[in-house]
Amino acid sequence: MNSGRKIAEGGALLALYCILLFITVYIPLLGFITFFFLPIPFILVTIKQKLSWAIGFLFVGSLLTILISTFLSLPLTLLMGVTGMTIGSFLKRDKSMVPMFISAVLVFLGGTLATYAATVLLFGVNYIEKTMMMLEKSIDSSTEIMESFGQEPTEKVIQRMHDSIDMLNTLLPSLFVITSVFMVLLIFLAAHPILKRFSDKPLNWPRFRDLRLPKSLLWYYLIMMLLALFMNMDNGGFVYMAITNLFFILQFFIMIQGYSLVFYISHVKGWARTIPILIVIVSLLMPILAIIIRFLGIMDLGFPFRETIKKKE
Repeated sequence: MNSGRKIAEGGALLALYCILLFITVYIPLLGFITFFFLPIPFILVTIKQKLSWAIGFLFVGSLLTILISTFLSLPLTLLMGVTGMTIGSFLKRDKSMVPMFISAVLVFLGGTLATYAATVLLFGVNYIEKTMMMLEKSIDSSTEIMESFGQEPTEKVIQRMHDSIDMLNTLLPSLFVITSVFMVLLIFLAAHPILKRFSDKPLNWPRFRDLRLPKSLLWYYLIMMLLALFMNMDNGGFVYMAITNLFFILQFFIMIQGYSLVFYISHVKGWARTIPILIVIVSLLMPILAIIIRFLGIMDLGFPFRETIKKKE
């Protein structure tokens, strides 16, 4: 590709990024959708050009971000730019989807944590701490309102609500990880049709029903269960926080495996497409069904459950 065409293509992608950024920042509802398309120009540039060109593209994009929006939007461009460059780099080298996805999640997670840390250090604003304080105040306000109507909640109920907030605070590292997983997944979904149309390096994402996570997850899950049962953990201590977060993350991935098995069974049995989707929705609302889904995930990881279903068919 000659230099003139490279510059023209780079300019077009920069213009596309500026439009997406403007919508994301200034049009709230539509911006929520365009947010997931922001890495696509960086993915395309990284696939088609050298890494040095992609870095220069990110630099110019950062300058334009300050001009279009404000300095506060710069972390968004850096986060989406580096995430897009990571995905594009893997696609350019024809790497498999699993390491690409994991790397993109780690980059997105690292960028999110760096942005949060910079916000706390430079501006002295801790949004998470403020949110927790608001939740605590909302409990006190709710209690006062109920008391004014003569329906004073018991100490046990109030303590349970405060414990829920403490658990939420403990699980913040896990929530950062899981949020990053979902964000990158949505970025992949947004990028898939665009890359299929404008690039010879499409995202060949495997079917969800064929997802098979490493069997080692099951062993890690069992180890965490044993540690949680037999170790004396002080509530709020480092060991308690580490084991709680690891256990929560492992539970999340085992549930994903369980959902994959549900979609696989649905495909093999010829069920309507809406049935597995309804099962997912209902399981998120009913804890008992969520336990069954986790059990299916354990079965799928530990036993040749799918092969047995195939033989029966």
